[in-house]
Amino acid sequence: MKTNALLVINPTAGSINCNEIETRTRESAEIYNFNLKIFQTSGKDDKIKIERLLDTINFERLLVAGGDGTVNMVASILINRDVVMGILACGSANGLATSMGIPKNLDEQLKIALNNKSFTIDTLLVNEKLCVHIADIGINAELIYNYEKANASGMLGYAFQSIPTLFKSNYPYKFWITINDSVESFRGVLLAFANATKYGTGANINPEGQLDDGFFEVTLYKRLSVWAILKTFFKKTKDKSNSTKIFSAKNVSVRCENPIALQIDGEYIGEYTRFTAKIQSKSLKLAVPNSF
Repeated sequence: MKTNALLVINPTAGSINCNEIETRTRESAEIYNFNLKIFQTSGKDDKIKIERLLDTINFERLLVAGGDGTVNMVASILINRDVVMGILACGSANGLATSMGIPKNLDEQLKIALNNKSFTIDTLLVNEKLCVHIADIGINAELIYNYEKANASGMLGYAFQSIPTLFKSNYPYKFWITINDSVESFRGVLLAFANATKYGTGANINPEGQLDDGFFEVTLYKRLSVWAILKTFFKKTKDKSNSTKIFSAKNVSVRCENPIALQIDGEYIGEYTRFTAKIQSKSLKLAVPNSF
């Protein structure tokens, strides 16, 4: 007996070919014995419309074809629902897919998205907004703001925005970090709340992180030269130098002297002087590779 699957596709995502994705997903859905329904996002009330679909049809699987922003939007609907989310990574960075080892090939992605293996991960609430991957405050969030403002695209777009961002930013910033009622002050250029291990660029900022351990990591970059930021954000490296400090936490609060930029899952959110992050244990079901 066939079960139901919903494909949510963002036609404006970075590298997307809607016709190819829809055709290949229909073919794969037949192989895996799914009835497939397709929903294209329009940017207008998408979340409400998807929630209505889920309330009227019993979907076992929900596939997302888009970038990190689309993945985050769909994940916010699926928190604590008994529906497995599969990722067809079509954005500029694809951070969560990179952390989970999901390949770039569409056919391989479909095999993973429709197979029987799923894994329930933790998620975060950062300033009461969902984060499934990585949120950060400081220089990277400013870079994402400049990237969006310039209507840039792709990894090359990030690279072009990195140098002017470094020269215009007011770093280093002063952070007061509270974990387990203990307050410490630091100066740094970036403070990340990491549920996953890697940015979409492949940079491994949280090498010890696990997606289901009930904790997230708070990673502080104390200093970052032009070369270091390029190496950290645009190459597949692990930063083990004395310029970083990592804490494990279930919740954290941060206070800053002046408003600082925040990004969540690759989307610029705004500037704030206060930040909170807390874990939501085992709250999202994902389709994962057999090797995961």
